[in-house]
Amino acid sequence: MPKQLIIDGMPIEVEDGITLIQACEQAGVEIPRFCYHERLSIAGNCRMCLVEVQGMPKPAASCAMGVNDLPPNKDGSPKIINTKTPVVKKAREGVMEFLLINHPLDCPICDQGGECDLQ
Repeated sequence: MPKQLIIDGMPIEVEDGITLIQACEQAGVEIPRFCYHERLSIAGNCRMCLVEVQGMPKPAASCAMGVNDLPPNKDGSPKIINTKTPVVKKAREGVMEFLLINHPLDCPICDQGGECDLQ
């Protein structure tokens, strides 16, 4: 049974069983990510794909949360997903800062030079 969502103000109907990141892609909203790939198992390690979900206290990893995992609204209205709020932006900046603090900055000699997602 299809699910109704509102992603960044745009109503969308998605199939059961997909993740929030897939629903956002269907809505034309690009979500940053480092660890997600549709053909691999979900790890949810990088946390770059955080989104704000109505009714949840903290941003959620959109790659690991399925649309079926969203608690229904009491009035039956579609869940609201926001990807560009100040809360989401601050959370992603914090994740990126943590990744860069723990990442060596030897890009010219690195095997991933030119292909690294952090560049």
